Amino acid sequence: MNSKITSMNRTHFSLFFLSLLILAGCKQSSDNEGEALVALRYEQNETVTYDEAVRFYQLLDNHYSEAKLLTYGKTDVGKPLHLFVMDSDKHFTPESAKQTNKRIVLINNGIHPGEPEGIDASLMFADDILRNKDGMRRLLDNTIICIIPVYNIGGMLNRSAYHRTGQTTPKEAGHRGNAKNLDLNRDFVKMDTKNAKAFAEIFRLWQPDVFLDTHTTNGTDHPQVITLIPFQTDALPEPLATFYHDSLITYLYAQMANAGFDMIPYVDYWNTTPKDGIKLNPQTPRYSTGYTGLFNSMSFMTENQIYANYPDRVHSVYHFKKALVTFTNEHSDRIGKLRKEADKFTSKQKEFVLQWDVDSTRFRMIRYKGYEGETGISPVTGLPRFGFNREKPYDTIIPYYERHIPVKTVKAPEYYILPQAWEEVVERLSINRTDMKRFTKDTSVTVQRYIIKEVKTSPYKYNWHRNHTHVELDIATEKVVVREGDYLIPVNQPANKYIVEMLEPEGQDSFFRWNFFDPILEEREYYSSFGFEENALRYLNEHPDFRKEWEEAIKNDTSLAGNHRAQLGYIYQHTEWADNVTKKYPVLRIEEKIQLPVK
Repeated sequence: MNSKITSMNRTHFSLFFLSLLILAGCKQSSDNEGEALVALRYEQNETVTYDEAVRFYQLLDNHYSEAKLLTYGKTDVGKPLHLFVMDSDKHFTPESAKQTNKRIVLINNGIHPGEPEGIDASLMFADDILRNKDGMRRLLDNTIICIIPVYNIGGMLNRSAYHRTGQTTPKEAGHRGNAKNLDLNRDFVKMDTKNAKAFAEIFRLWQPDVFLDTHTTNGTDHPQVITLIPFQTDALPEPLATFYHDSLITYLYAQMANAGFDMIPYVDYWNTTPKDGIKLNPQTPRYSTGYTGLFNSMSFMTENQIYANYPDRVHSVYHFKKALVTFTNEHSDRIGKLRKEADKFTSKQKEFVLQWDVDSTRFRMIRYKGYEGETGISPVTGLPRFGFNREKPYDTIIPYYERHIPVKTVKAPEYYILPQAWEEVVERLSINRTDMKRFTKDTSVTVQRYIIKEVKTSPYKYNWHRNHTHVELDIATEKVVVREGDYLIPVNQPANKYIVEMLEPEGQDSFFRWNFFDPILEEREYYSSFGFEENALRYLNEHPDFRKEWEEAIKNDTSLAGNHRAQLGYIYQHTEWADNVTKKYPVLRIEEKIQLPVK
């Protein structure tokens, strides 16, 4: 590209911004439809840069009294995470917002900046509401809209035409990884990034009733421009669950069809082809929808079709946002009542599901339009490869498996005790506004403790960790001394699902699974084949019943017979000599309500 032309274009764009800022000298509010302040280039297959996005939101903030651009913390790239808030009554703090009877909608964009249509659509959506296009400012009557312009700022700053190999438009976009090259949509509970910590601060302070995360999928090719991943209905308390599934989700599909964008569920095959059916996989807390669902938010993830043209992708997710906020605005009182009931239920809940699976017995039939999948010849290599043939469309009815059954459940204790040594866990619980109290003195308490019988760990790194894929537990009753400053966590709060998911080792995205407690799997004490003999002999002499057990084990176990170290090892592992820390899970359970010295 000619550098002089490029320089001229940048100059003109800067002058355009300057002129808009001058026009926005004083904040305005009018019932008349105003002029658009946001000039996007998605029709030319271009998406905004990070700096342009921030400047446009600042422009809207400067121009309209109903808008405010806020910042929360820092992200890994060093820039703050922005939150753009729109409210007709100018409640721009979570504290003042809670004093209203309005519902809060949080829209997250750019978690994967190579999937940027949500970024452009939110700018257009905010501009249209504030300038009252087609009377859209009415959407603020009963709703406060919060928009994260760009979540993965580091990824968006790493802009290129060569990041997303299956995507032909827009011309340039950001990178999937953040400044640490981590996938932020796997980081919501382990929080290895400053981005995730800033997001959790926003989410837990504002406590949105409805949440949306915008994405693009490069999976199956089909004519529909937009697909939908909701949170699993069965994981929400009733009657919120039924309202979410039967009213809100049904409305969204109908409104998208009315807008000219037939929406289908995200295409995750039940078998080997969508003709056999598609399924909604459980959303675990590592993902945005799984994390927000823990707090009874009605959560969604849109997945636009990567093979569709970019303007249609932007328009489709724009209409989804409009439909989502319209429904929330029109059903504000009902949603508020249902969420209060859900939080009250969760605060008293004692049985929790740690693992869900798709229910193969419950499904509904849906219309599905697709393209035949077949083996063709690659125009690049000249060799056979699988692909979708757009010259062979089909229209059929398929089963959609969207319901779930519990696979693993747990009864929660009255309290968890978390030793203060595990400060990274304490930090994450605190960011999520977990109610925790501290022991004021050393205290002897009878507790239940998990013993790690077996653990299997992935041999592969996954988002900076080697996840524990399988764990088997025993449980023991012990009398322990809890130290002054350790944490008592009551299981009687709206955050109960988050607390149980994260502190129970078998939770699918628990702190244990994500390696936060890995030091307890390592042995610090050991025995010598020579040095342990004196103590081992004394123990056998002082414990004749154990000596009989040991001798019987040697007689019946060929791995012990004739093996000096193995026989000593049996004594070490089966007596008080064994390391009293290894494989003993540090988070303790108290099963009954008792008075404890905490504050």
